[in-house]
Amino acid sequence: MATDEIRDLRHKYKAAYTTYLSCVQSLSDASQRGAWPGPEVLGNEERAFNELSFLRQALLDALYEHSRQVAKAQH
Repeated sequence: MATDEIRDLRHKYKAAYTTYLSCVQSLSDASQRGAWPGPEVLGNEERAFNELSFLRQALLDALYEHSRQVAKAQH
């Protein structure tokens, strides 16, 4: 069973992923219109990507540590 920390990280990661996808859609929409995305759109995408990357690594680290502890407890 997942720890509270892992569960919390999963929720945060999913929210960050959703935000990032929204930014990707905004960039795609601008491209399809032949428009250059504004600084706000670009800034939002950069922040969303950074948050997603940070949370992804935190989640992977927590999952790795949890699996390591489970394996250690089984031996």
